[in-house]
Amino acid sequence: MSPLDSLANELRMHICSFPRHHDLCALMRVNRAFHSLIEPMLYSNMELHRPGYHEHYKYPDAISSGERRNYHENDAGDYLEDTFYQDLRYTAQAFDLLKAFENPDGDNIQPCVRTSRSQAIANQVRFLCLETDLSHDEQKLVDPWGTIASFRNIEHLELTVGWPYNYKGWDSATQAFVSMDHPPLGKLRTVRLRGYFPKEFVQYVCQGATGITDLGLALLDRPIGSSGYGNERRNPPPGWKHIEPEIDGDAWLDGEDEDTASDKDSDGEDFEHEECVAPRALPTLLDSGIDLAAHFSSLTRLTLCRPTESLNPGLDMQGVYVSLKSDLAILSEWAALIGATRGTVEHLVLDQRPFAEQIETDSTGDTEFLVHYPYGPGYERFAEYCLPALLEETAEWPNLKSIRLYGFDVPPEMAEKHSSPIKPQKLGLQVEARFKPLGVDVRSGIGRRMLYEEEDGVVRRHEDGLGGPVEEEEE
Repeated sequence: MSPLDSLANELRMHICSFPRHHDLCALMRVNRAFHSLIEPMLYSNMELHRPGYHEHYKYPDAISSGERRNYHENDAGDYLEDTFYQDLRYTAQAFDLLKAFENPDGDNIQPCVRTSRSQAIANQVRFLCLETDLSHDEQKLVDPWGTIASFRNIEHLELTVGWPYNYKGWDSATQAFVSMDHPPLGKLRTVRLRGYFPKEFVQYVCQGATGITDLGLALLDRPIGSSGYGNERRNPPPGWKHIEPEIDGDAWLDGEDEDTASDKDSDGEDFEHEECVAPRALPTLLDSGIDLAAHFSSLTRLTLCRPTESLNPGLDMQGVYVSLKSDLAILSEWAALIGATRGTVEHLVLDQRPFAEQIETDSTGDTEFLVHYPYGPGYERFAEYCLPALLEETAEWPNLKSIRLYGFDVPPEMAEKHSSPIKPQKLGLQVEARFKPLGVDVRSGIGRRMLYEEEDGVVRRHEDGLGGPVEEEEE
């Protein structure tokens, strides 16, 4: 008998809590006893990133959440020394994991139909953090949102999701999710969502809001591609149909009048008159029939991120549609969340990212862009519609310890270093004046920009997950 076999089960579990995931996989193969002991541990904590992922992409002065990151290491090989390609490798593994839960027997089963064993393993998941797309190579996830909903005992959910190259896969996955009823994830304590999500899934996740203590939302609405590429949207709005010109220049649309062929989505936004649509935030909590923002009664950490409109970044912004409707809606949601969580929140992070087309990197670096083109219409809208909720004099913040503002102000020393023509404004100073007398640690950072592709309007899932470069080379 092995000395380990003679130990009490509690001691063996304690010992097995220290090795990394790949070591546990090897240890699980020793015998049946270790397999039974370790299998629940493998699935209970799944951090599918390269080692150091979160530490690499976080802001330098970010407040630590205190979580122990149990990275799932693998042998990436010398050819994957670049962090970008390592991230792609782990993204593929995250896809494979969700695919395995979706189709546990390798069959093309219907969405949400799972074997008793696969559901038993899904019930073991407590901590899930991954970055993925809905498609990989020639495969696609049929029901990714339903798969995540099958993790009924999950407590920590952290997802970064990119937009698929085929928008029809996105639509079918959303339809698969909304077509089924899913039990609420009542044990959730941490929810952090970055990238592209259907609002129905976000609303579902937040149904258990009273137990959530850590909420991070950096949600992007459906991208709307350029109409300048063969006059056909790469990611058309729902209900949009392509107009084919006749030889004489007139237009037709499946027998419909030209006037009915407007380029509008289901919410009535008009993308008809502009070729390119800038990234839009996805508001979710105030349009679900109930005010979900008011249900976060236990929240201690709140992190919010949105794309925002800067000053003209030196490119021809005529022909780029910026959604005022979307921006005002997300600012209303921010204000509602700030107001609803004042009594419990300890750490507040607001991150706005000026957007720019990917081609802008040919002429400016990340920091250079942020110190030359801040304080645009998006900044002004935040100051008008959201800042009052933060600065309200009569409001009490009994537990607040820190505030971080990214992408709002330019530090004077940075503007001088980059010879910026923009005079730094004072939004951060207003927040300091309101909260420093309360002992709150207030800091304002330069932030990052959000880069998107002109032809399809997509913020690629690269760099830190929201199209924001983390480092730039010195010139």
